[in-house]
Amino acid sequence: MPPLSTELRPIVTLCGEAVAPGFAHGKAFVYRDVLQRDSETYLIEFNQIDEEENRVTTAIDQVSKGLLIDAKQIEGRFGNGSADIFLAQESMLRDPMVKDHLREILHEELVNAEQVVRIVFRRLARTFRDMADETFRARGDDVDDLSRRLLLSLGGIHAHSLESLPSHTILVARRLLPSDTVFLSRASTVGVVAEFAGSAAHAALLAREMGIPCVGGISGLLERVRTGDDILVDGSEGTVIVNPNDEYLQQFIGMQDSRDWQKKERIRASRRHRAVTPSGIEVPVMANVRSREDVELAMRLGADGIGLFRTEPFFMAMKHFPSDQEFAAFLLHCLAPARGRPISIRLLDIGADKSPVYLNLPVEADPFLGRRGIRVLRQYPDLLEAQLRALLEVSRQIPISLLIPMVTTERDIVDVVEMLGDLAGDMGIPELPGIGATIETPAAALSIPTLKPHVDFFSIGSNDLTQYTMAAGRENPLVSQYFIDDHPSVFRLIDLVVSEAGAMPVSICGELAGRLEVVSRLIESGIDILSVPAAVVPDVKAAVCECRL
Repeated sequence: MPPLSTELRPIVTLCGEAVAPGFAHGKAFVYRDVLQRDSETYLIEFNQIDEEENRVTTAIDQVSKGLLIDAKQIEGRFGNGSADIFLAQESMLRDPMVKDHLREILHEELVNAEQVVRIVFRRLARTFRDMADETFRARGDDVDDLSRRLLLSLGGIHAHSLESLPSHTILVARRLLPSDTVFLSRASTVGVVAEFAGSAAHAALLAREMGIPCVGGISGLLERVRTGDDILVDGSEGTVIVNPNDEYLQQFIGMQDSRDWQKKERIRASRRHRAVTPSGIEVPVMANVRSREDVELAMRLGADGIGLFRTEPFFMAMKHFPSDQEFAAFLLHCLAPARGRPISIRLLDIGADKSPVYLNLPVEADPFLGRRGIRVLRQYPDLLEAQLRALLEVSRQIPISLLIPMVTTERDIVDVVEMLGDLAGDMGIPELPGIGATIETPAAALSIPTLKPHVDFFSIGSNDLTQYTMAAGRENPLVSQYFIDDHPSVFRLIDLVVSEAGAMPVSICGELAGRLEVVSRLIESGIDILSVPAAVVPDVKAAVCECRL
């Protein structure tokens, strides 16, 4: 914990939404996306032209090398032709006319390199989009992608700015995307404060999984907090105190010490006891994880297994498309502490707001209603095959099950089952891992009888099920009042899934599973397994043990 402050400074109290409980004290790091950070134009002098031109040239060289590496990785994985888009982008970047245009604008406008790139590539993108041929119009998206890569390079972002935060950091941001959150670590980040972060946003989900407090919904946040400010976060009440005095700090430490003692007592009980209701119903409480650090924490806190291992953070954090061997090695390393416990690994759930740059997925008008999860994998079967090979290799050493994300139709499951069986035969693996379908859409919830013959279990993803049932985007603050994950309509679908699943196990892995006030309702619905953020496993196990049905 940072040392107590003795300096008298103006105290600012900010009130927002309590997103993830707990107390945190640290120094603020104000995070802005590179496109926001570099949006300001500044003029340069004639004697600075060479310096800015060198910055542009260096950025072009770095991006060009990265594109060629991506092309090689993708072509090695998916064969000839699959890397054409990256080679085309690299060729465009090396075009002498583009370089001449960059140099011309730099000399004419006398503005910084970032603005030169914006001007030139914005014009180039407009030129493509004004063409009559659809193929050429689509190249405008490639130009935008190149512009972003160059701006990242100019910003010195060869590593993400959140990868190396100092210890005891309070992360302050307007919003956090999945591509941002994959780099956060408990070793550095002790709290999150966001302008846009409802209870189901990715920033909220990550904070709860990390077990760190989070406050969201503070308008004008980035204008009221600066990097280096001393910050107190109360994620239970939804308050943030900026530049507290010693009196505030002493009160805060007292509350934190009391909470820590209570938490230790719950952890001791969680390790010793199974989660059994007073009426004798045992409900395994498993953990949602994404790394070895998460798995180790889950085991320390008494989790009964891993109910959801998220694979997309691994792919999002990689600078290139990972090989089967890299993916399998990552999983074996992460899952080792949970060996002997039930483990469910979700296939890559990308699309919408999660898109690794090296895959270059097409831009969609309605991404959350477009290609997500299994829809992406069915469109790119080589990507699906690469994951299944890695998972089968892992299954040789650790018993696992796999989860199919964003199931909507029976064919979504059948394609995976058929490919898995063929690959297992080729690899000489006689026993297939268990297969589960994530129920995240109303269509899937209403189709259990047709899905059931192809799977071994169901896992309800309450976050997306709520989003699609209530027609309220998880990341959209304008409709946050409609995102009600315990709404009767959501529970009606949950009840239907359990009823039609019959004796087949049904787990729930969304944020609803960690809501202590609805645990009894979930058990009454017949949910067999609760899968929750590792940090709340002791609390949920205690809630099960106190549950009066």
